[in-house]
Amino acid sequence: MSNVSFPEPKSLDRSLRRRGTLEQGRALEALGHAVEYLVDSQLFRVGEGNPRDDHEAVQILMRMSRAVFAECPEVVSLRRRMQRWFVSRLAGVGEVPERG
Repeated sequence: MSNVSFPEPKSLDRSLRRRGTLEQGRALEALGHAVEYLVDSQLFRVGEGNPRDDHEAVQILMRMSRAVFAECPEVVSLRRRMQRWFVSRLAGVGEVPERG
């Protein structure tokens, strides 16, 4: 597992929406349950095992979850598409066409 890399989150844009497949949704759900299980089980295993290993396992599962989420296509709202179009038009207002 050491040669597998997972993308780190680029930003914490909370308005980002993605639409995944049924399989991606199930994978995200399973990964989320696995993280919850590990975290909850840490509460009951005081003094047992290595907490660093548990923390590393949780981090790996969270990176895998972000990787699955990143593969889902982004859903761009009509408002955001309009904003992008408007900004692109404003950016081109001051340009002078080149004459050849």
